[in-house]
Amino acid sequence: MNVWEKFKKLLEREKLIKPGDSVLAAVSGGPDSVCLLHLLWRYKKTVPFELNAVTVNHGLRKEAGREIARVEALCRRLKVPLSVDKIAVREHALMQKLSTETSARILRYGLFSKTAKDAGANIVATGHTANDNAETMIMWLIRGTGAEGVSGIPLARPLGQGLTVIRPLLSATRAEVMKYVKAQGIPYSIDKSNKSPEYTRNRIRGQVLPLLEKYNPRVVEHLFNFSQIMSRENDFMEEETRKAAGYVTEQGANKISLDFERFLKYNKAIQSRIIKYILPEKRSAAQVEFFAGVVFIFPRQNS
Repeated sequence: MNVWEKFKKLLEREKLIKPGDSVLAAVSGGPDSVCLLHLLWRYKKTVPFELNAVTVNHGLRKEAGREIARVEALCRRLKVPLSVDKIAVREHALMQKLSTETSARILRYGLFSKTAKDAGANIVATGHTANDNAETMIMWLIRGTGAEGVSGIPLARPLGQGLTVIRPLLSATRAEVMKYVKAQGIPYSIDKSNKSPEYTRNRIRGQVLPLLEKYNPRVVEHLFNFSQIMSRENDFMEEETRKAAGYVTEQGANKISLDFERFLKYNKAIQSRIIKYILPEKRSAAQVEFFAGVVFIFPRQNS
């Protein structure tokens, strides 16, 4: 199955784009994103929807101007309206004490939301591939994770205000994407920072995945299939956790009461999820009270 077939099959199976939708494609100029734009342009001929594109200058590399020019040329060729914007990543990273990578992602998705709203779009499409998914899974495994981490990159997730992010290239490998853009004669740019060993993801991309591919050339595809299985199972467990939490807890203005006797009847997997569910990281203050009389006080965090 080639990239076009995988792309079309995933869109149709998951109903990611429906007639009448308005899609904003995030196009960096790299092979993945220009492939995404071209495939959306093709798909638009079979399913009627609005298509716009956005490209972002992160202000980090001098090559960005040339890369944006290539994106502009491609959008003119496909007759897709394009929005070009710039974000101040370094300044934001310093002010918020974040890594450059994290800051870029926060600002980028904030810009996507604004541009989508301005364009009247209800969907943002990004060019994440099966390789990106494999890298994310390995990164979370190294750091320590549960089912959420090995669920990989979601095919779709809400971005707020009626906006959804979709990844219709997620079942395709990077090699398949490269084959497509070369066959179609689509101009693309290579971001040299993607090879910098400074970032964990780049080391996984350049060292870990190639090593795993020596044991199994299809490891990226198998990791994608595994992530989809885990994603479905995780969705089921999340729903069961919500039901269980409603049964064993009572929530007040500044405390959560937990029926310990009911709580202990659940499997340990559900127990741990209940605790995570009722005590999200950023709760300003929380108190867990066992009906048996044991009380745990969690100190107030600075807001």
